[in-house]
Amino acid sequence: MRDMKFSPLVDVFARPLLLFLWLLATPAAHSLVVDGLYLQEIAVIDQGDAERLRAYREGLTEVILKVTGEERWMQNGDVTRALRDAQSYVQEVTYRTGSAGVAPQTLIRVTFDRELVDRMLTAAGIPVWDRNRPSVLLWLTVQGADGQRELLGSDSEHAVLELVREFSVKRGVPILLPLMDVEDRRNLPVDIAWSLDEQAIRKASARYGADSVLSGRVLQSPTGDQVGLWQFLFRERVETFDSFERDLAVFTNGALNRVTAQLATHFALARQASTQSDQRVTLRVEGVDDVTAYVGLLAYLQELSVVDSVSASLLDGSSLELDVHLNGSTYLFTEFISLGRDLVPDQLPATEVLDSFLYYRWVR
Repeated sequence: MRDMKFSPLVDVFARPLLLFLWLLATPAAHSLVVDGLYLQEIAVIDQGDAERLRAYREGLTEVILKVTGEERWMQNGDVTRALRDAQSYVQEVTYRTGSAGVAPQTLIRVTFDRELVDRMLTAAGIPVWDRNRPSVLLWLTVQGADGQRELLGSDSEHAVLELVREFSVKRGVPILLPLMDVEDRRNLPVDIAWSLDEQAIRKASARYGADSVLSGRVLQSPTGDQVGLWQFLFRERVETFDSFERDLAVFTNGALNRVTAQLATHFALARQASTQSDQRVTLRVEGVDDVTAYVGLLAYLQELSVVDSVSASLLDGSSLELDVHLNGSTYLFTEFISLGRDLVPDQLPATEVLDSFLYYRWVR
């Protein structure tokens, strides 16, 4: 364990960057950068060794869930061995005093070594999910036992929204709720939302620019059961699934787990533990007008986990030609770019297009 630091209990503590509130809908949201993936805060009884080791195991479990996106990897033999030796992955530790209701509570904040965690996952052949993550816009219509229906928005008060908020924070998934302003109500009336009309939902979602859309209708029966039908829109794919649970938390997390696993499967990278990627692509970028744009573009590309290295091969006016070595496929590279708003596909005359090039414009 490296750079282990302990701090005394404190009364005021800046919450880690992970503990953000995604549920403020912002038009044209696209992907969001999730910080704090390798940081976890756990309640402990005291500062003794036994509680600290338990917190390490619990914290590393949550971190692995965040950086893989799929619960199934928790059954992997390499992961279970790592959890038994969780203290070896700890980089820094601090304590603070929080509150649980009116009672004070001791919390331990553990930062895990990203390089060690990723190396363990890579050796196990488990894909690692980058911090630049696709956003999920959630349209959720609830029908109570009295038969009344409500399409929930960012200002709504409902128990299911607290569960969604907790999932978003715990798993590092940017989940957005619609504003439910006049435009939303006009584009997607409650009864249309309840019917899960795909075209109407796509139209109403367009203003938010989210990378995926989850729509659900939830019937809360007089006996307390939760009966739901869900529709998940990602790229051009449409998946519909149902769910039935007595417990609202199990019901909500089940649907969110399902779509999170799909997004992780699409975007997480399975790196080779001992070999360097030989995937290469030539990227032609317009709009690189000055040194600031040049530096910004290189920094942007180097932060993408799918990029192993990048170098400039030709500069012609405001056009820059880059040689990019990848950790994954060219398709996945373009998918990562599509999550952001800084590089957009550039439409060139057919006579200027070469099949071996990717053409984009820098618009930051």
